[in-house]
Formats: sequence, structure tokens, C-alpha cells
Amino acid sequence: MNPPKHILPVIVLSQFFCTSLWFAGNGVMHELQTTFLLNENALGRITSVLQFGFIAGTLLFAMLSIADRYAPSNVFFVCAILGALCNIVLIW
Repeated sequence: MNPPKHILPVIVLSQFFCTSLWFAGNGVMHELQTTFLLNENALGRITSVLQFGFIAGTLLFAMLSIADRYAPSNVFFVCAILGALCNIVLIW
């Protein structure tokens, strides 16, 4: 059984787009510092909180056996959509 040829590019793009959530704080940090008059330590704090959120989410998913109960591709899709919605809410 040969998988369709479009699967690998879809996985790569999905990983790229979802990983961008991890680095979104770094991309807008200068504007956040200017707008909200944040100190220079804010980037480290935002990065730490973001990493803690990813780790806490991973731990919660593992404890609830989310990937065993639901199709991993659906879980990935829902998480990507929720991450994008959170970013849109922050912009709005």
C-alpha cells in the first residue's frame, strides 16, 4: 500500500504552521514592549509561559489519553485551529 504523494508536504506544512505558534511571541515582542511599556525581561517570561503551556497541554493530553481515544490527525487539526483562533483573538 503506497500512501498518496501529497501526504508528506501536508505534514511538513502542518508542522511548520503549528510550530509558528511556539515562536509567535518572539515575532511580536518588540511591538508588545512598545505598546504596553514592558521591560526587557518580558520576552523571557513570555517564552517561559508559552513553553509551560505546551508542556502542560502535552501532559494533560497524555493523562487523558487523547491520542488513543481520538484520531491523532483530528486532534492535531483541532489543536491547530484552536491555536490559530487564539492568535486571531489576540490580534483583535
